[in-house]
Amino acid sequence: MLGLQPPAAGAAAYNMVGGMGAAPQDLMKMGLDRACALLRECEAAIARGDRLTKARSLMAAHEIVEFLLGISGAEPGSLSECLGKVYRYALVAMLKGNATDDPVAIEAGRTALEELAAAWRRIFPDALSWAAE
Repeated sequence: MLGLQPPAAGAAAYNMVGGMGAAPQDLMKMGLDRACALLRECEAAIARGDRLTKARSLMAAHEIVEFLLGISGAEPGSLSECLGKVYRYALVAMLKGNATDDPVAIEAGRTALEELAAAWRRIFPDALSWAAE
């Protein structure tokens, strides 16, 4: 796309979520949170007709979800397969939302990631509560 920088890859996507040195379960939470925030930004951009912000936020969210998809397959098994299905669903929703400027498709992908993030937090609670900070 004209005027846009290419999406980050590999370690750069890891840095996008501030994950240097994070435990794997915390990296997943950070990645999911950042992807959801970017998708909310995308939904708002679609509502405003701001195509540049829509494109940038979608590119960044897509890169993070692809990264999470890649690391979810590090240990093959049923958990990896289930995570992969959620990530692929979110990626397809992003593609549909981008192609048709459909905020409902973006919201569907974001909702799937938010539900996954909530389940992940139940399994791996944050060390400190937000109130304690």
